[in-house]
Amino acid sequence: MKIEPLTVAASASLTAAASNVSDAQQVLVQNTGTAAAYVHIESGTSGNRYASFYVPNKSNIIVRKNTTDEIFASAAAAGTGANTNVLFTKLGFYG
Repeated sequence: MKIEPLTVAASASLTAAASNVSDAQQVLVQNTGTAAAYVHIESGTSGNRYASFYVPNKSNIIVRKNTTDEIFASAAAAGTGANTNVLFTKLGFYG
């Protein structure tokens, strides 16, 4: 599988800063920190989380979401505690 980064990596810490990552459907999630993090996905701009997952430190995960859904990182599973060490990049796939 070959991936093509389509945006500059950016952080989105806590629900107030949640982002749809330029209407991305595939997002590269990179935890650049020395501590684990949590990533949450919300339905559009509603603030209603429908998914969360754990990202170990120094790890990368590719996530598929709806284009209008927003994604953000936190230090705690409950979606609390700022975490700017997690970066989000819109991805495309090719050949």
